[in-house]
This record gives sequence, structure tokens and C-alpha cells, in this order.
Amino acid sequence: MKTLFAIALSLIFILTGCKGNEVDVSSLKPAATKTVGKITVTLLNKTGELTQGQNEFVVEFKDSQGQPVDVGDVQIGSSMSMPGMAPMSGDSGVTETNQTGIYKVMSNFAMSGAWRFTLSWDGPAGRGHTTFNSNVR
Repeated sequence: MKTLFAIALSLIFILTGCKGNEVDVSSLKPAATKTVGKITVTLLNKTGELTQGQNEFVVEFKDSQGQPVDVGDVQIGSSMSMPGMAPMSGDSGVTETNQTGIYKVMSNFAMSGAWRFTLSWDGPAGRGHTTFNSNVR
């Protein structure tokens, strides 16, 4: 009986841990969308806008039928052109979720204005990259 209880408790902890890494994308709004070949890449967050300072958003990858697609390793970078100066970079970190095609991103934008995002991936769906231009408010 103790063994059965221990197994059940372990399963609860495992399932709870996995659920903590899920994202409810239905409650998020698109900040930017781009189609590259057969893959549509969307940046999503709670408001549909990125703001100066710390930001949390999601990058979602879907195929031409609107189904989530596994793109493997994802890298993101951001920069802002500054007249007469070197471009400013935004710090970004990508974290995989346990959901196919969904990646969490934490970024910090020092200034509001026009930012350029570079996104690349390499995995089961192939290798690809794209850029987004988005205003940070």
C-alpha cells in the first residue's frame, strides 16, 4: 500500500511540474507575425505590445495548417538602431516549454522605440530564420 501511495504521489509531482512549464496562448495577443516558407512565427504577450524594461513573451511556431511545429533550438536577438552610435542590444533568453512549438522569452529593452528582432531555429522542422520590426512602448 505504501508503494502504491508513493507512486501516486510521484506522479502528482511529475504532472504538476510539467504543467508549470505550459503557456495558455489562448489568453495572449499577437505582437508580431511572420511567415517563413511553411512556418508561421508569432510573438505573443498579454497586451500585444512590448514595453520598455523587462518583458515576458512567447514565440509560437505553426505549420501551414495551423498546427504547432517542433523547430528544436531557438535563438532570439534584438537591437535598436541609434543614429550616430552603435546599435543598442536587448538582453533576451529563450526557454523551451513542454508544448510543441511554444517558447518563453524574457527580454529587457532599455529604451522605447523601433526594435529589430532576429529569430533563428534548427530542429526537426528544418533550419530557418526571420526578422521582425516592432515598436517598444
